[in-house]
Amino acid sequence: MSLAADWIKQGQKEKLWSKYCGHYDLSIPEYMEIQERLLLEQFAIWKDSEIGKHFFGNNMPKSVQEFRERVPLTTYEDYVDFLLEQDESKLPKQHYRWARTSGRSGKYKCKWVPLTDRMYEESHGAVAISAMILSSCSYKGDVKLEVDDTLLLATAPLPYSSGYVSHATADLLQARFVPPLEEGEKMEFADRIAAGFSQGMETGIDYFYGLASVLAKMGEKFEQGAGSSKSSMKNMKLKTILRLLKGLIVSKLNHRKMLPKDIWKLKGVMTGGMDTDIYREKVEYYWGKKPLEGYGSTEGGMQCLQGWNYKGMTFYPHLNFYEWIPLEEHLKNKADPNYVPKTVLTDELEPGIYEIVFTNLLGGVFMRYRVGDMFTVESIGDAEINVALPQFRFYSRGDDMIDLSNMVRFTEKSIWQAINKSNIDYVDWTAKKEIEDGKPILHLYIEFKKPDHLPMEEVHRLVEDNIRAIHPDYAGLEEIMGNHNLKISALPCGAFEHYMQSQHAAGADLAHIKPPRMQPKEHLFEKLINMD
Repeated sequence: MSLAADWIKQGQKEKLWSKYCGHYDLSIPEYMEIQERLLLEQFAIWKDSEIGKHFFGNNMPKSVQEFRERVPLTTYEDYVDFLLEQDESKLPKQHYRWARTSGRSGKYKCKWVPLTDRMYEESHGAVAISAMILSSCSYKGDVKLEVDDTLLLATAPLPYSSGYVSHATADLLQARFVPPLEEGEKMEFADRIAAGFSQGMETGIDYFYGLASVLAKMGEKFEQGAGSSKSSMKNMKLKTILRLLKGLIVSKLNHRKMLPKDIWKLKGVMTGGMDTDIYREKVEYYWGKKPLEGYGSTEGGMQCLQGWNYKGMTFYPHLNFYEWIPLEEHLKNKADPNYVPKTVLTDELEPGIYEIVFTNLLGGVFMRYRVGDMFTVESIGDAEINVALPQFRFYSRGDDMIDLSNMVRFTEKSIWQAINKSNIDYVDWTAKKEIEDGKPILHLYIEFKKPDHLPMEEVHRLVEDNIRAIHPDYAGLEEIMGNHNLKISALPCGAFEHYMQSQHAAGADLAHIKPPRMQPKEHLFEKLINMD
């Protein structure tokens, strides 16, 4: 594994930029040539494996078109028999690391994903280095990486995917983490951050990455606890005292509590998560640096980053082979699960909304894989930074999940279970993700059968207790984001009946008589709550 640290020591900034950010110079035809060449290489990797024969039989496809015609669109359900037990005998013969992510409630405890050495190095380590370069540069070719750069450890431990990002970064860059990886991964999240802040007082902090909501909450907690930093300096080292005094002076001059940006002058902040747009300004306020947004998934690794102008994201050509389902096709498939949506390739994109479909390169196993995420193609190219490739922005999840801070994902089934187990006498319900006091919450709207139902405080307690039981990660959300992540409101009596009657009178299809339970469109929601 070649080390970026060697190039940094040698001052090889052009080589660093070319290796980690060179795809910004590609034309669309050049991008597609890389995509096709690496996909054809995958066929040889899959050829003799059980998983390869499951999808292809004994005849490997000979072209991109044949691959798209023969292999169906897939989800994790298609890989459970190969991956859930981590049986490598069914996979192509190579070395694997195993990453895990959350599974859907009631189907399986978690999803296990195999990472090849090439995936570990490129889609985890190399992309993290790219992000560090892009988050700190002012212009094309500007590389501010240094050998002694220090990163705050704000990612999950192994075997979570973000933990592999930190380990791969350390392997390639020989970067220093505070607290050190081996030490920090044994700590609870709050203790890990506290230790990082404490050690960072002496070492400094140059970069860090994490979920936008978590980074904002970290800044908020730092501000709230800033007063405790004024405690006795008796046992502090000189560097810590000087850094703390500088922060106190800056905060006093600005007539506010001390913020992280008063203590550390960060080179770069890298973030992701579905709530990035919500927390973007807060992250910059607390940390003094505009966050560079990226997108990734456990199954596909880190896949795209914003450019150095902090606008659209550009997908890497060599990590996954990409297809895109246009919004109209996505909606047809959503209305009729038996409908097979058509896909387009990256060189066929136009501005609009698409669902991402990817096939692992670098020896991975996922083929024509749907994670359910939607992107907006904002433009083909960006003249401001002279990039020819499509520019993307994350749009939303395409399925019926409600995601809070990328930590808890509610399905219709899990919410239904939580309500039912509460023994509440109700007619029906609908759920929305809303923003309250600057953070995302789950808002349940329930129509009760009787006006004299349980007090709302009791309803809230019962439902939230069941949510905690069904979603173990909900407790972690409360620890990081604080309480009040659930709100419950009572709908007017007869709301659902009135809605269905009005839909029927309007000639709606049978499938559209009832309002959606998850994330109803605004005009449908207004019709439900306003019985005019």
